[in-house]
Amino acid sequence: MQDLLRRIRAKFYKWTERKIRIEIDQSVKTERLGSPYGGWIIPENWLNEQSVCYLVGAGEDISFDLALTDKYRVRTWIIDPTPRALEHFQQWLECYRTGQPMPCNTCQGGHYPLYKSGMAENIVFCPVGVWNEDTTLQFFAPRNDNYVSHSLVNLQRSEKHIEVPVKKLNTLMRELGHRHIDLLKIDIEGAEYQVIDSIILENIPIDILCIEYDETAANHLDPGYMDRIENSLQKLVNAGYRIIAKEAQCHNYTLVHRRRFRS
Repeated sequence: MQDLLRRIRAKFYKWTERKIRIEIDQSVKTERLGSPYGGWIIPENWLNEQSVCYLVGAGEDISFDLALTDKYRVRTWIIDPTPRALEHFQQWLECYRTGQPMPCNTCQGGHYPLYKSGMAENIVFCPVGVWNEDTTLQFFAPRNDNYVSHSLVNLQRSEKHIEVPVKKLNTLMRELGHRHIDLLKIDIEGAEYQVIDSIILENIPIDILCIEYDETAANHLDPGYMDRIENSLQKLVNAGYRIIAKEAQCHNYTLVHRRRFRS
């Protein structure tokens, strides 16, 4: 009964949630890659074998990461300090190498597709967090042990935590030898605001941004969460980005920098 009431309350909050007052540019042809839970909307046919993609936040659904790498043969760095996320990736890698289906609870059919030969050679897993400084921080576990996503800002108000290394995006890029990112996905459980501010402050050249704002009507740090999301998006618009897509049921946004519209 409590679970039913919680779902009803969440639907009510979502129904009464105000809309973001920033225009979405629908002129770009898009596609959605990945599972219903872990997928993302991106510009169609904008990426290729030379593209550098940083996918920050993996959990136990890397369907977007794999589909993106498989379709466009991009160079992919999956970035997540969560031990279960690394274990999940290693399990997928073993299944891939042996030709066995890898279970995925959030994927259609209950497992990942079988991908093209050689695709895994384009993927590197980095067990580190992304933040606005280089340090070590507490990474708070979800209150439900069945869930995997940890939070640097303790979005779920949990007491359980682990210590993890975190780095600025610029630091990671310097260590990996990159001066430009073609696609950056950010799904980091409430820490997106600080990372976005750091990206804008340091003027990091990124063409495509896929951002999940993890605060929702049913789970937020304070009542001002919608203003916080809108202000963050407006900062990106002011920095030269256009919003080209939003997922209907959550605050997942895809943005493209204006320089791509001139190319």
